Amino acid sequence: MSQVRPSVENFENNDIQTKPVNESNPVEPIRLEIKSAIIVIGFIPNNSKSFSFNLTCRSTGNIALHFNPRLDRGYCVRNTKIKGSWDSEETCSRVGGINPLFPRNSYFHLLIFCGSREFQIAVNGEHFCEFPYRLSLESITNFEYVGDVEDVRIRLTKLNIYPDPKIIKPRRYLELSPEKPLAFNLEVPCTISLSQPLAFGTKIFIKGRLKLLPHSFYVNLQRSQLYYPHPDIALHLNPRFLFGNHPSCVVMNCWTNGAWSAEERHEGQLSWGPGRDFLLTIRCEYEGYNIWLDNKIIGIFQ
Repeated sequence: MSQVRPSVENFENNDIQTKPVNESNPVEPIRLEIKSAIIVIGFIPNNSKSFSFNLTCRSTGNIALHFNPRLDRGYCVRNTKIKGSWDSEETCSRVGGINPLFPRNSYFHLLIFCGSREFQIAVNGEHFCEFPYRLSLESITNFEYVGDVEDVRIRLTKLNIYPDPKIIKPRRYLELSPEKPLAFNLEVPCTISLSQPLAFGTKIFIKGRLKLLPHSFYVNLQRSQLYYPHPDIALHLNPRFLFGNHPSCVVMNCWTNGAWSAEERHEGQLSWGPGRDFLLTIRCEYEGYNIWLDNKIIGIFQ
């Protein structure tokens, strides 16, 4: 039974200021700088397997950002092409499968924001991923799209904050309090408000399960929900599993006065198991943050 194609006018996240782009109406050359933003509306047909958006450069063979949802494989690729050769790609999942980020036979809203050091990318109002600059913003001259996506519309603008609720309101608001733990399966990434300030003796419990081929993840205790301007971060907790020949470790750091401090690395017999559950506990003590993995303390950050 065939599905009825939805109308872009009925898409709840439609941006009426975007303009259609196609062969007869190509995208004009673009100039990007910090705080520039590209808003993209597009439709994903039922037979879509993969599509991509590229920010190409004046030098032939250079692509500063290649954003490629692969629906048939259930993940999204980000990469850069330099002098005709692809660099090392970054991937993340939740593109296909149950509750997909890009469902077929539907429209989507994509926001590419140019931060101080990286592209910040949001899908339907939710921050999805970031990608550090490997080529300069000044070298980017064009936007292009390829693959199984239709009715593409774009516009360029400038934003002072990211995510900006004036552009699109997020689908969910999460708040954590002692009386109401978040006991359901959270989609990553997510930003959670604390109902009250942290105090000595406060404990935060984070239960999760590592992927079968884990790379890294992080947890921040930070001052605001914004990604830009960069918020002060009291604790940046970053377990890393696959970093070349380096052993697995937990990196701890803080962001103050517009920069990272000196990072601390904690190595050793960390009981992370691919595909296995874990319990991470952050305890706010007088001497600093005590970090526990299951029943073992793995570090103290002052």
